[in-house]
Amino acid sequence: MNYDLTIDKHNLGKFVSYYHPFLETTSDPRILYSFKSPEFKIIVYNSHKVLFQGKQAYEEYALWADHFGQDKVSPIDSTAYVNEYYANAVIGSDEVGTGDFFGPVVVCAAYVNPADYETLDELGVRDSKALSDKQIIAMGNELIQNVSYHVLVLSPEKFNELTNKGYNMNKIKAYLHNHAIKKMVQKTKKFDYVILDEFCSKENYFEYLKDEDAYKQIRFHTKAEGIHKAVAVASIIARYKFVLEMDRISKQIGIVLPKGSGPTADAIGKLIYLQHGIDFFQTIAKVSFKNMKRITGETE
Repeated sequence: MNYDLTIDKHNLGKFVSYYHPFLETTSDPRILYSFKSPEFKIIVYNSHKVLFQGKQAYEEYALWADHFGQDKVSPIDSTAYVNEYYANAVIGSDEVGTGDFFGPVVVCAAYVNPADYETLDELGVRDSKALSDKQIIAMGNELIQNVSYHVLVLSPEKFNELTNKGYNMNKIKAYLHNHAIKKMVQKTKKFDYVILDEFCSKENYFEYLKDEDAYKQIRFHTKAEGIHKAVAVASIIARYKFVLEMDRISKQIGIVLPKGSGPTADAIGKLIYLQHGIDFFQTIAKVSFKNMKRITGETE
């Protein structure tokens, strides 16, 4: 379980002095200092980024985050996953982007078995909502190389086409999850359960898919990211792909697009509307959201 923060140059001496009894030699040119004890390992990189690892990693990290007045991430509760599914190999599915005016909807299904737990713990896998975008990018880069997954990125343009045909958000999510899950079931030789982060009732989910070849053997759970690491991994990869796509669209149009659907989205939307007009939103935003009426000045 890893945690990190960045230390200003003028505070580095104090930090090094504190851990000096645990100093170890290192030949890695990227590393300024390395400290090791039975309870923790701490690495100070040339960039002054500090990585905390080991059983006491969070305590050491929290000590310095508090000392320097930096916001702390939440500790990883490893007991959250000790439940009926702990010993099982699971395909987990989750989505992101459904509450964001700009950008795509992304669904990911991922496979995790108990042999993966140690690696996932070392990466710090937990509820993606407790992770910053920077942490998501770093963790996503590792996860896509270490786990089996299938991800679907539904562009704003395609989302708008579907809503114009009468699809609501939950029906769109059901279609995407069903597709991703079926792909993983085909790909995965052996698994025990499929767990879906519940966004609607089981009855409604299968009603949305009544005309489809729906995979039926699904366990539905609310807050499923805390039920099994497969769902947590799926959520992180989905958000990783979402962040990358938001960055791509932002660079393409020359404006940093905000996440969410609050006042900041409205403000940026009004700027885009003045510069490019309403049709421009078809390829960058979910135009069925109420933001669109606020941006154009229509009455909701």
